[in-house]
Amino acid sequence: MYYAEVNPIKTLLVKRYDSLILWRKIGGCEIQGPNGTELLDKPRVVEPGEKRMIGFHISVLSSNHARSRLVLTCQLSSREWPLVGLTRERGKNDKLAKLLGDRGIPYKELPCIEFVDGDDRPQLAGLLQGEWDWVVVTSPEAAMVLSEELLKADSRGQWKVASVGKATADVLRDKGISVSFTPSRATAEDLCKELPDPAGKVLFPASKLASETVFDRLSERGFSVSRINTYSTEPAQWDEEQKKSSEAVDIVAVGSPSALKGWIAQTGRVPHTTACIGGTSAKASKKQGVEGVFFPENPGVEGWVKSVEEACEHLRARQRAPSSKKAD
Repeated sequence: MYYAEVNPIKTLLVKRYDSLILWRKIGGCEIQGPNGTELLDKPRVVEPGEKRMIGFHISVLSSNHARSRLVLTCQLSSREWPLVGLTRERGKNDKLAKLLGDRGIPYKELPCIEFVDGDDRPQLAGLLQGEWDWVVVTSPEAAMVLSEELLKADSRGQWKVASVGKATADVLRDKGISVSFTPSRATAEDLCKELPDPAGKVLFPASKLASETVFDRLSERGFSVSRINTYSTEPAQWDEEQKKSSEAVDIVAVGSPSALKGWIAQTGRVPHTTACIGGTSAKASKKQGVEGVFFPENPGVEGWVKSVEEACEHLRARQRAPSSKKAD
C-alpha cells in the first residue's frame, strides 16, 4: 500500500485522470479535492542505495490564484515497486521507457548489447540496385542499415519490402521506404507463411545472429533467398556504477536473446524474472533457466509493456502473499 504526505493541503485533485486511475490501481492512493491542481512531472526513480520512491511535483492554484508548489511523494510501505531493467542498446529504449513512465513503473536503462557492422554490409548498396521481388526486413536495426545503404546506392532496383512487424515498418517509413507487406503476427514464421505468391527472388539483409528461419521457410516455399549478414550484436561493456545499479533490478525487459546473454555476461547471474518482447526472447529466457517468463502473444512494444505489467503484478502478489510456515 502506498501512503502520501500532502500537508499543508489536505486533499488534491489531479486533472490528469489517467494518472489518477493508475495511482489508484498500483498503489491504492486516493487523491481528490478542489479544482485547480495540475500534475506537472512524470514519476522518477532515485539512484540505488537510496530509498526507492516515486515522486510527483504538484502545482496548486488556490482560490485566490496564488500559485504554490509542493512535492507529493508516495512510497511502498511493505516493499518497493518492482524496478525494471531496460536492456536494449543505448538510444533504443526510449519508447518502452515512455510507456512505462506513463504507467508509473520505475525503470533503469542498462544497455546490454551494441551493434557492429556485419562482414557483408559493404555488399548491400550494390545489391539494392538489383532486381528482387522482395527485400525482407526482420528488425528495426536491419531497417536502419537498409536505409543507410540505400542512400549510398547509385540507383534503386525494382523491389518491394516485407517487414516483420510494426516497429520495423515504422523505421522504414520514417526513412521514406514504403512497406508492401507485414504479416498478421510479428514473427518470422508468420512472415514466411504469409508472404504473397508467386515465389520469386528474395534479398534478406539480416543480423549475423539471426536464425535460419527466413531462409529455410521461404526456400521450402520455392523462393530463391539470398541472405547477407549486414550487422551483428556484441555484449555492451558496463562500468562499476552500472553493475551496482543492476543489483536493484527486479524484472529484466528482454528484447532479444543477445540482450539476455549480455545481461548474464555483465551480472554473472541469470535473472529471476524477465518480461520479453516476444516468443523468441521468452524461449531464450526459459532455456537459460529464468523462473518467471512473461511475454505477449503478439510481439511488439505495446504487448511488451503489458508483459512488464503482468510481471510487476506477479511479483507484488508474491510479496503480499502470507509466507508459509513449517509445522512444528
